[in-house]
Amino acid sequence: MKSIKIKLVVAITLILSIFFMGITVYSILFKPYYTNAKLKEMNLVTNELIKTLPTNDSDKISSYISEVSIKYNFQIDIIDTLDNENITSLNKNDKTMGQFCYSGMNHGQKNRFKIQKNLGTKDDAKLSILRDMPTGVDFLASSKSFSKYLINIKTPISAIDDSLKKSLTLLFVILLPIGVLALIATYYFSTKFTSPIMAITSKALNLQNLNYTKPLDINSKDEIGNLSYTINCLSDRIESSLLELTEKNQRLKELIYKEKKNDELRREFVSSVSHELKTPITVISGYAQALNSNIVVSDDDKSYYTNVICDEAERMEVIVNDLLDLYKLQSNTFKITLKEIELSTLLTTIINKLDFRFKENNIKLKTNINNAMVLGDKVRLEQAIVNFINNALHHVDDKKIIEINLKITESTAVISVYNSGLPIPEENLDTIWSGFVRLDKVRNYKDKRVGLGLAIVDQIVKLHSGEKGVINKYSNDNLYSGVEFYITLPLVK
Repeated sequence: MKSIKIKLVVAITLILSIFFMGITVYSILFKPYYTNAKLKEMNLVTNELIKTLPTNDSDKISSYISEVSIKYNFQIDIIDTLDNENITSLNKNDKTMGQFCYSGMNHGQKNRFKIQKNLGTKDDAKLSILRDMPTGVDFLASSKSFSKYLINIKTPISAIDDSLKKSLTLLFVILLPIGVLALIATYYFSTKFTSPIMAITSKALNLQNLNYTKPLDINSKDEIGNLSYTINCLSDRIESSLLELTEKNQRLKELIYKEKKNDELRREFVSSVSHELKTPITVISGYAQALNSNIVVSDDDKSYYTNVICDEAERMEVIVNDLLDLYKLQSNTFKITLKEIELSTLLTTIINKLDFRFKENNIKLKTNINNAMVLGDKVRLEQAIVNFINNALHHVDDKKIIEINLKITESTAVISVYNSGLPIPEENLDTIWSGFVRLDKVRNYKDKRVGLGLAIVDQIVKLHSGEKGVINKYSNDNLYSGVEFYITLPLVK
């Protein structure tokens, strides 16, 4: 593929070549054209003399001959064929006449001129090229008879050749440097013209390959400058669009991944609900059938069977209540009652309520509670904090350490519950907030926990425009020391 630069140089060179071809044609056609023009002038002068000669006004004839001789560079002889005299020489005192009059072509020195080429006749005038034998000068000649006169007009052909030579020399002197300058200018301007086009082409190819190089630096105030600006804008738009598309694609992948995880969690949730409800239903059904069939006879056995049925009913009540709580909290129509709450008072009340459980489990309780005022639903916040504490009681290790803290930042209150024990695997830090997720995977049938506590906490915190989180804590020797759950709530301004 030829570059536009080469095409421009070739085009300009072709134009210059046409000019030089014109000069060549000019040099070829100039002499015939000039000769024809001179013959027309000779014919014009001859016809005018034919009109003037009958007047026999020598002064008028002499004046006219002098005028046209100077004007057309003619040499004129008028021969009186009867008297065999050159009447242009009758006035011997006319010096002007003498300058332009030679002896006749057919009078006097007949052997002086020799016909070199016969050009034919036109309007009864014989046309030819004569050579002056003594000087070797060629003449363009016209000879026409009128009455008793023979009108001979001639002009040196060397004048024609000289005019052609001078005109060609002038043309070459003018056009040759102009041609050289034109070629130089063509190369310069073609380079200047094509450089931005080549840059734009390179930029377009880079865009095709999704390679966003630095923007085009073309500031010309013309169509190329506008095209460069458009290409730069297009490049920026494509780059930003692709970046945006890449980000959206990445977010879509994350959403798809989360959706898959949520789908797995939903299946696990359904399985867990089925399991949690099926087990007590099976137990209640079995024990009730046993009582109904009078298989159990003794009062102690009947009392035992009745207690089991009551325990299973209580367990089902816990499951159903937690499910209802979670459903209500997740629904868009659920409203909480926001009031100003002193968190330190709320935490102290909760700790006092659960004091028997701390003692029952030999818990080493540590607290650090500051005063903080927030807007919240007291019942739901208490439910969330109690769920954190129940979770800590369940997972605390043999060190039996639980810490309950309330700290204040610039704009939030941070409630945290820490328990010593094993860390939560990193891959489960996000999934633990879903329903029926239990990290121990082994369900203690005697334990009434069903794995909905943290899911309920998550919904309560969202309704309070707060945040929740979990952190694996490390000791000074970089070993796991425990797990800390926390929620943050906006302070009352």
